[in-house]
Amino acid sequence: MGERRGIVAFDMDGTLLDGRFVIALADACDAREHVIGIMNGKMHGYEKSRAIARLWKGLRRDDLLEALARVPLSTNAREAVEALKGYGYVVGIISDSYDTVVEHLASILGMDFSVANRLVYDSSGALTGRIVMPLGWERINCRCMNSVCKRFHLESMMRRLGISRSAAVGDNDNDICMLERADVSVAYRPKSTTVREKAMYIIDDLYDTVRILA
Repeated sequence: MGERRGIVAFDMDGTLLDGRFVIALADACDAREHVIGIMNGKMHGYEKSRAIARLWKGLRRDDLLEALARVPLSTNAREAVEALKGYGYVVGIISDSYDTVVEHLASILGMDFSVANRLVYDSSGALTGRIVMPLGWERINCRCMNSVCKRFHLESMMRRLGISRSAAVGDNDNDICMLERADVSVAYRPKSTTVREKAMYIIDDLYDTVRILA
């Protein structure tokens, strides 16, 4: 691959995926209204993640992967990842979703790394309803207070890999701290005015990320 040009961190839901995994899983469990109620509530982000995870108690890995399979990839997601890797970028996912799903998607797309909440399974392979949250905001005084502070984990991955340049691609308010930190910030079909304002570039096709970074 030659010299690494930088790191590109993608959000998953609404960015690499044309939809939200947690909604697909909620639909499979007849829990959509409950999940949306938690998402729209006044709790901090990490509290919402913990509350939603409790709903999945008793589910198994295959249940999650079946729900993931029902969410299509965004336009040119696979092609964008392949091209960025070809240009020498280290490419991965930083998501506040679940490791089982995020790692599977990263493998499908041939990505280099992934960061997500870790699901806790019992000895029979069923979910316990608990998650281990990477957090990170409490270490750097980030205001996001999400279960996965994307700014912290972007910086951590850069240090781990010895890479000084970064790009971030996201769509929602949970991505703002990562977009603010990245040297190049890209909003893919942004879901809020704030995301639109924070990003250097706004795109409608993930392959535009390649055009920006090539």
